[in-house]
Amino acid sequence: MIRSMTGFGKASEKSPYGKITAEVKTLNHKSLSVNCAPFNGFFLLEEKVKGVLEQKLSRGKVFVKITRENMPGQSGHGNIRVNEDAAEEYLKKIRKMQRKLKLPGDVTVNDVIHLSGVVEVSSEKKEDKLWPYMKKALAAAVKKLVDFRKKEGKRLAADFKRRLTRIGKKVREVKKYEKQCVADYRARLDASIKDIAPRAELDKGRLEAEVALFARNCDIAEEITRLEGHVTAFREVLTRSESEAGKKLDFMAQEMQREANTIGSKSSDFRISECVIELKSQIEKIREQIRNVE
Repeated sequence: MIRSMTGFGKASEKSPYGKITAEVKTLNHKSLSVNCAPFNGFFLLEEKVKGVLEQKLSRGKVFVKITRENMPGQSGHGNIRVNEDAAEEYLKKIRKMQRKLKLPGDVTVNDVIHLSGVVEVSSEKKEDKLWPYMKKALAAAVKKLVDFRKKEGKRLAADFKRRLTRIGKKVREVKKYEKQCVADYRARLDASIKDIAPRAELDKGRLEAEVALFARNCDIAEEITRLEGHVTAFREVLTRSESEAGKKLDFMAQEMQREANTIGSKSSDFRISECVIELKSQIEKIREQIRNVE
């Protein structure tokens, strides 16, 4: 079954470093494009994130956001160490300079802790330690995203099938009117000749030649056959699980539109022209929706 390119998934995973939350949002795009924003500036993990996504997604513009939230009782900081030796050395140097230059003022604790090397924070939140938890949260979010895209894909497939049914109905009408078209032209031509020269002898051979020429010029049997073939192929793709099905469906819809245009240009029958207008309308709506198919 086809899948939509639009969707959203969100999942969280508990870790010793806090709760890791992954959010994945996708929009339609001609290829797979990933925009990643891991927390704490861990952009070196971007390639790993892309690797997880590429296993499940083939097309779409993907936005990934990964955040961390402290669990109850967690400070959110790494190990904090106060280097008392460094602080003592700073104070000695500062007071010596103060006496030598006869500078007024007192040195406070706030002054000391901001000096380089006095307070040291060592973080254990290394990328290699965080990645297993990030990966698990990301995988769960992607699964929800894929389920969302499948559900939306079913809705799109149902809409396509309704429109293909309408197209099939109009094609059958075109085939019926095509058979009547030559007979109607023959009758009109015969009546016109009799009106113009009611007493003249009718040239049956000339009449048959004119009718045959008209039939050749407005013959749309080949276009109808190709159009029906594209509709059948389109339905088959809807029922199969294929990668990049959207590109295949778009190509088929283009060919359907091409055949409908040719039918409209060849036929002079107003009933067929009306059918072609409806055909082109349904095909255009299909093409609009295909932009959302993966």
